Amino acid sequence: MAMTPRPRAAGRSARADASLQQLLADSSNPLAAVLESLHANCFVADLDLTLVWSNRAAQVTMVGLAPAVRAAFGLDVGQMVGGSIHRFHKDPARIEKILLDPSALPRDAVFSFGGVTLRTLINQITDGQGTRLGYVVVWDNVSERNASADAAVRAVTTATERISGISHEVVEISGHTSAEADSAAGATEQLRAAISEIARSSNEATGQVRAAATATEEGVAKLADLQHASAEIGDFLRLITGVAEQTKMLALNATIEAARAGSAGKGFAVVADEVKQLAGATAASITDIEARIEAIQSAASAGARTLSEIERLVTTVLDAQTSVAAAIEEQSAVATDLARSITVMSNNATQATSKTNEVADGIRQITERTTTLHQLIIES
Repeated sequence: MAMTPRPRAAGRSARADASLQQLLADSSNPLAAVLESLHANCFVADLDLTLVWSNRAAQVTMVGLAPAVRAAFGLDVGQMVGGSIHRFHKDPARIEKILLDPSALPRDAVFSFGGVTLRTLINQITDGQGTRLGYVVVWDNVSERNASADAAVRAVTTATERISGISHEVVEISGHTSAEADSAAGATEQLRAAISEIARSSNEATGQVRAAATATEEGVAKLADLQHASAEIGDFLRLITGVAEQTKMLALNATIEAARAGSAGKGFAVVADEVKQLAGATAASITDIEARIEAIQSAASAGARTLSEIERLVTTVLDAQTSVAAAIEEQSAVATDLARSITVMSNNATQATSKTNEVADGIRQITERTTTLHQLIIES
């Protein structure tokens, strides 16, 4: 692209500008060949900050930017070289002040207009003696890259916000779960204590029922002994009855013999009569005793039957009580396992809350680092 000489500002070196223009005008000069071969877009400005040269890469890139340049600055790309760079800045004096300060160069800058973002690197051009000849600007269109970075950041932000929201929900759910688990653990502990108390009472009742069963067995045995003793007494009474009958018969015979003896047998007759009466009284008493013994035996038999029925019922109750005790013991074991499981669940919920908080912290750090990386990409 041809160079158009520009008027020199006061204090500027015409010789320096001429030297720079001569170098760039000579297409066979290695410097010009190197700049033309760069993969980067390159502009050269003289000491008046007038663009005096652009390489082929810059010319090709500017063709694609022509609509945006025309809309933003009212310039065609063919008018870029030969005009001041101040056309692209709102505060030319500030820009010129920066460029005249050697310590401010090289300088990175991001330049945006009409939806286009350019990353620029400007530096002074000096010869071997340190004489400033002009400025070189290497630039790149980073619009697509920044748009991709913006889209990536938005996607990451959306994803992290969603994950953060889910994490908060998990934290809340875990908190509720932990609270419910603690409540359930308390209720389960009360249930376990109640079951333990029931088990204790059941064991005591079982012991009492077992003692009743033992006492009933002993009662049945005692009644059996009573029946046996009553039977033996009946045998003795029958023996005594037999003796009384014989005594009565002997007394009757003695009375008959005393009557035959006449007056000599009167005293013997009196004794025989007394013996007869005593035998009769004995027989009557034995009859009464036998009736009473039979009543005792009947009552003992009824009592034995009743105690046998009680023994059967007590045995049934004992069996049922044993089953209840076993069931209560099993419930106690289940309640203990349930309490242990609820405790584990509560601990897991607490750990889940802790891990979710760690995830939230990680997401927050990712967001911060993504934002920092995005800023670095935009500003690079």
